[in-house]
Amino acid sequence: MKLTVIFSFILTMVLIGCTEKTYTPKPRGYFNIATPEPGYVRFDSACAYSFERSKYSVIIPSPDAKGKPCWFNIIYPRFDATIFLTYDPIQTDLKKYLDDANELVYKHVVKSTGIQEAMITDTTSDVYGMKYKIEGDAACPYQFYVTDSTHHFFRAAMYFNFKPNYDSLAQVVNFIEADMDHMIKTFEWKK
Repeated sequence: MKLTVIFSFILTMVLIGCTEKTYTPKPRGYFNIATPEPGYVRFDSACAYSFERSKYSVIIPSPDAKGKPCWFNIIYPRFDATIFLTYDPIQTDLKKYLDDANELVYKHVVKSTGIQEAMITDTTSDVYGMKYKIEGDAACPYQFYVTDSTHHFFRAAMYFNFKPNYDSLAQVVNFIEADMDHMIKTFEWKK
């Protein structure tokens, strides 16, 4: 009797263990990154420009400025992101600055799945330029430049301080992109 029970138990365990189960992998998921309601404060300095920046950001002088006091970094501590701002007075030909800006955009073609360009035209504030949305896993998902075409050239580029993954960062990219669009809308040259 005991042998039959033990044999039945072993046979049952073998049969249960030998049945083939179909496993379905879980789809890849990303954390939902909560973004706050937009809010802005005016950035005004001794430089030739001013604009409104996100109240959730911190602005510091750029450590890469090398004698250029109007270069700044806008840091988003919550998202580990930085917008690099550069400003140069136009001393030679505007074409040089435009070529440099385009070269910096198109360096990201290798990792991007596409680049959307849009013109910036504000005749009342004398602000003209281009903005670029770089899709895919590019290091810089959004950047723009503005100029008055004669005296000033300003450029902004968003970067994350880690390896980009567009799928997981889309919500944050959209949040900071909206802040940069607000920066463009409120951008003014000082007289």
